[in-house]
Amino acid sequence: MTPLSFEWLWNSDYIIFMGLLYLALLVVGCGLIYVWLKTWWDLDVADKNQKQEMSPEFSHRSKYSAY
Repeated sequence: MTPLSFEWLWNSDYIIFMGLLYLALLVVGCGLIYVWLKTWWDLDVADKNQKQEMSPEFSHRSKYSAY
């Protein structure tokens, strides 16, 4: 039931109920957006840290001729 619905009445109980409903939806939506952005940020930081830790010379590649 929204203000655009046919049965909407501008009573205080409708306004309070719908206000709390939209507030709950807003909190859940903001939480999901925060989690998505935090995950994206942590994956980007982990990728940068992994690239910095890699050395240009890999020790295991020097044994390729032995295989």
